[in-house]
Amino acid sequence: MRMNALSEPLPTGGHRVTMMFMNQINPRLRFREVRERLGLNESELAIQSGLCAAAIWDIEACEGDLTGCYSPGDLRKICQVLRIHPVELFGEQISEPEVSAEELVRLIHEECILRNVTIEQFEQAVGWRLSACIEPPQKLLEDISIDGLQWLCRELRIDWRRTL
Repeated sequence: MRMNALSEPLPTGGHRVTMMFMNQINPRLRFREVRERLGLNESELAIQSGLCAAAIWDIEACEGDLTGCYSPGDLRKICQVLRIHPVELFGEQISEPEVSAEELVRLIHEECILRNVTIEQFEQAVGWRLSACIEPPQKLLEDISIDGLQWLCRELRIDWRRTL
């Protein structure tokens, strides 16, 4: 992944350097690009993916809607219609193997043991109520939002995109 540095002057003197990832893709823009490339309008994609047209419009127009309102399971259904792998909405392909729902739940339990905490205490670190959605394991990827998944995977020290 290529990075560029952006330097901007600060009012107090000096400069702030911001690193920008040049290959990073805005998921909502990529979503729209793929939909349009397939020649689908919002209504057609909505019908085929089981959403309403307003939901498709929100995904494309509202920053963070896709990651804040939809689960990995939802994303898989939408991406199946778009004929892409969900990871493609978020940038470059990853080389590490995928992490299944079962493996993700196993990692949660292992992390709790490692930290010597209960699942409820681990939930506080993650910011998501995990105990309600880890049995059966697949329920986790149906109930947690993409944002919640990112928070969870940060705590587990794994690339969240591996779970898509």
